[in-house]
Amino acid sequence: MAVPGSDEKLPDLPVDWDEIEHEATDLLQTYLRIDTTNPPGGEEAGAQFLAEVLRRDGFEPTFYDAGNDRVSLSARLPGTNTSGSLPLVLLSHIDVVPVERDYWSVDPYAGTLRDGVLWGRGALDMKGMAVMELLAFALLKRHRVPLQRDLLFLAVADEEAASKSGMSWLAKHHPELLRADAVINEGAFGFGELMGHRGLIFGVSTSEKAPLWLRLTATGRPGHGSIPHGQNAAVRLIEALARVAAVEQTATLCPETRLTLETLKREGLFPADLDVTDPEVLQGLASASDLVRALVCNSVSLTSIGGGSKINVIPAKTEATLDCRLLPGQDVDTFLGDLRAVIDDEHVEISVVHQDVPLVSQIRSDILEHVEATIRHETAGGVVMPMISPGFTDSRIYRAHGVPSIGYTPVLLTTEEAGGVHGHDERISTANLRLGTQLLLDTVRRAAGVP
Repeated sequence: MAVPGSDEKLPDLPVDWDEIEHEATDLLQTYLRIDTTNPPGGEEAGAQFLAEVLRRDGFEPTFYDAGNDRVSLSARLPGTNTSGSLPLVLLSHIDVVPVERDYWSVDPYAGTLRDGVLWGRGALDMKGMAVMELLAFALLKRHRVPLQRDLLFLAVADEEAASKSGMSWLAKHHPELLRADAVINEGAFGFGELMGHRGLIFGVSTSEKAPLWLRLTATGRPGHGSIPHGQNAAVRLIEALARVAAVEQTATLCPETRLTLETLKREGLFPADLDVTDPEVLQGLASASDLVRALVCNSVSLTSIGGGSKINVIPAKTEATLDCRLLPGQDVDTFLGDLRAVIDDEHVEISVVHQDVPLVSQIRSDILEHVEATIRHETAGGVVMPMISPGFTDSRIYRAHGVPSIGYTPVLLTTEEAGGVHGHDERISTANLRLGTQLLLDTVRRAAGVP
């Protein structure tokens, strides 16, 4: 991929950014009001909304129907492609995770705008990013920016449930969508405040931890609740989960995470003389910080537990689910073997619900250089922080096909705001919608524009 303008500031486009902020707010407010909770998904309504917006700017979207209202869509902005260049993909997903309404301050599907902040499920993950991508995509056409490669806007279904009706289905039935030079997707945010430190730190993920979703099934002898015994399936499961929770995962320093920690050192979040390659130091950092622990350790989260039919009946079977995330380079069989050894109970069965192999994009790539140039020229002292994404995204499917893919949502969050992802009171400021669109537009101009 060529690198137009990487070492210089690009000429400004005559964009009315106040108007774009207003447009972004209106678009996201409408998008948040479309309930695409997965399960069941119902992404067709979201895809139709995006298609309507695209048509206003003269695009003709293409739909991809996996059945049962699981619809994805794409739109293309042609470039000259004189050198045989493949497209740059702006990727997002339409679906969102469920909510626990009782814990929200607002209706999570009302698109509430309050004091310059939009609240709703998907504001960060990832309808807000989709709006930024959509506007960057449209602005390039509105201002007739010459492109040396095609741009592909791609919004897909089912990312939140392992992509079976989304990106994985597209890879099988529409493999032409995987022919790309690079992908910009979710996977990392920027932070104006991180771990109590003020700054302008823009995360860019070049790899991600791999999901390993497990079901634990404990069996035992049923009976009357008035006569306890030692073969209670519920007790067996609780004891197994307690043993799993007590394990301290060993910290491992991947190349990407070393860059993350070195960046945090330079920004003053850690002492300058801290040796992050020292295993004891690394383990100490992991113990002291949830963020660092997620970046350097395999993780195990208990996400559901259930069983039993009546309060006075001892159950014969109980189940729990574990969301495990493995670092790049980790062996699934070894991890499972260690987990079985920790549980150490023949009456507790472990079954794999879903798994992916951890994959890594090339840490240094043209697309990352474009991001660095954007942050250097378009922010006041911002820095880029390469990192592993603790979560998994559809980028893994592109990476499996050899396409460099980055997670890059160029907004500036607080630690509290970032906690809204899959949590309560998810929200994004309209100022961040504006900033994200500005920075994405600059990055895409560098990656796809004519030198």
